[in-house]
Amino acid sequence: MAGSLSIVGIGLIGGSFALASREAGLFERIVALEPNPRHAEKALERGLVDEIVEQIPQDSDAVLLACPSDKTASWLRRLRDHRGIVFDVASVKGALMTAVRAAIGSLPVNYVPCHPIAGMEKSGPEAADGRLFAEKLVIITPTAEIDAERRQIVENYWRAIGARIEEMEPIEHDRVYALTSHLPHLLAFAYLQGVAPEHLEHTGGGFRDFSRIGASDPDMWAAIFELNKQALLPHIKQFQENLDGLCQAIESGNVAASRSLIESARTHRTKPKQ
Repeated sequence: MAGSLSIVGIGLIGGSFALASREAGLFERIVALEPNPRHAEKALERGLVDEIVEQIPQDSDAVLLACPSDKTASWLRRLRDHRGIVFDVASVKGALMTAVRAAIGSLPVNYVPCHPIAGMEKSGPEAADGRLFAEKLVIITPTAEIDAERRQIVENYWRAIGARIEEMEPIEHDRVYALTSHLPHLLAFAYLQGVAPEHLEHTGGGFRDFSRIGASDPDMWAAIFELNKQALLPHIKQFQENLDGLCQAIESGNVAASRSLIESARTHRTKPKQ
């Protein structure tokens, strides 16, 4: 065991990390700071944490920031002198790091930036799953400011709960996940605006597959869209162009053009990894 862990935000991700850490025996004590009383109560009820605290203990060996992405920069500033290792799960990295540097001049030396590619449409500590990170990818976005020893310790945490580690540049991370994660959520949210309750009894697998992520946490995703808008907006515009192309092909009765666009999409979806 490696001492104590404090978690800021005991929702799905924070709760799952707490549960997985307990199962792996990583920490002797786990506490959480959680402003939502219902979440705090559920976390204690499920035994995810030992205590709900009002502030991060100064003697914590590690602090996991599992709060909404738009709150992470503020916590990094507040914890820049904390003795423990601070790591996060924010879905946006470039904009986050820029904000922290603008406020305090550099990234804190105790910070290790992480993004686990794991989650589900459910939220809150009641959805916490100790196997959530098993065989999942965790992206580390290191810079020259990141301490190598602390990074290794954090990577060991993730590996101990079954995750795989990959490194990416922060800006490249934001560009890639704007396309593969943020845009699909945005499209699901937009599509569901046109779905009424009376439509739901007529849905099938296509609706379930496409709309599942539309049930995701609105506070979390509104924050992600705002933080990563510089990377996200070009992908939205490219999607609009692609949609216009398909719309024009259908409108003009150009079946060959429609089929070509569909086949292109099918190829992109099924192309094996090199």
